Amino acid sequence: MAKAERKRSNGRHKGTNRAQNGSHRIFDDVLALAGTLVRGRKDFGADKLHSLAGSTRDYAASMTELPNLRGHVASAAESLEGLAEYVTDTEIDQMIEDAGTFARRHPIATLAASVAAGIAASRYIWPGPAMGKRNTQSVRGRATRGRKSAARARRTTTRQASADG
Repeated sequence: MAKAERKRSNGRHKGTNRAQNGSHRIFDDVLALAGTLVRGRKDFGADKLHSLAGSTRDYAASMTELPNLRGHVASAAESLEGLAEYVTDTEIDQMIEDAGTFARRHPIATLAASVAAGIAASRYIWPGPAMGKRNTQSVRGRATRGRKSAARARRTTTRQASADG
């Protein structure tokens, strides 16, 4: 009868496993919380897409002078309606998987959409000067101009006081 060989351990691995399990649980909890938030926002987004599709359809109906463009706008409204139904009926995990499949099949379109979304997000997060107008004056330049204006005002006041006196 052979005795089973017992491996000696210095105990480091037990603590590591516990720490990894704890971090995995925290990560899973964060993902679950994010999933809950996304599900709530998913319904809101689907409602907004339905609203946008309706507005687009109304706009297409008002385009009586441009029948070719009217057809394209009506088609866009139908696509938005389909997207709203997809968002309503599909789980988040499946949407993520579908997005990955789309990105693999259409990398250029994905890159273009990512760049456009990044530009839109940066304009929303950091509102700056209007498009086409550049703010060429630095913060230091504005501060210097403010000090010069104040000094000019003091000189003018001093001159008026001495002329009155």
